[in-house]
Amino acid sequence: MWFASWILKGMPPFEREFDRKDPLIDHKHRPNQISGNLTWILAFAIPITATVTLGLFRRSVHEIHHSLLALYSGRGLSQLITEFLKNRVGRLRPDFLHRCKWDKELKACTGELEKVLDGRRSFPSGHSSTAFSGMMFLSLWIASITGAWCFSRSSAGGALLKSKLARLVASLLPLVFATWVAISRVEDYRHHKEDVIVGSLIGIASATICYLIYWPNPFSKEPHLAKMVYGAREDTPTRYPARYGYEMAGMGNEEGDGRV
Repeated sequence: MWFASWILKGMPPFEREFDRKDPLIDHKHRPNQISGNLTWILAFAIPITATVTLGLFRRSVHEIHHSLLALYSGRGLSQLITEFLKNRVGRLRPDFLHRCKWDKELKACTGELEKVLDGRRSFPSGHSSTAFSGMMFLSLWIASITGAWCFSRSSAGGALLKSKLARLVASLLPLVFATWVAISRVEDYRHHKEDVIVGSLIGIASATICYLIYWPNPFSKEPHLAKMVYGAREDTPTRYPARYGYEMAGMGNEEGDGRV
């Protein structure tokens, strides 16, 4: 998915016709409040730091492995969908005319080619999908380990973690950052509101789908354990419940004296 999105990003976008008097694309080109690279780094580094730290504390290679897979695959799926739509839709950014620098005699844009092409890739917002794909994963992960979204599940820990409100707030904090990133894109006149909304939904959906592949539903009472290979036999003793269990093939005879 990452490789495919990289290919799509390098392809020229659809060149949509425009009206030079359209007020929706006649805003001044402004600097970003938060750059794309910084958004990418924060949306990856913060969730990884949190999940890997807890995985090391629990001495669980499976948790670290599944956290990396869930986050990276979610980010990849979000990136693929975003780049595909950007190129196929070719919607003009709110500051497109400023980037274009239209020449009446040439009847063409004379602005910097890279900026002009990027000005044709407004829908959906890449910043929003990136921020929400990373922060939604972290929000789901926090909700699962604290039971924030399953109020009937008790939570171990001190007085603060036993507070339902504190757990709920902690699980929603990552989404505050993602929301700020999305809003900043409209304030900077880099995206229309529809671009930001759809980009955010793409990030949320991608993160949720890939999270549930590797981790249990945060609304359930099931323990927060990384999912193992499915199909463990019910008569096979495992460390985890059958749904999340795994089985190591025996090296002994058919009676199973070498089976764990």
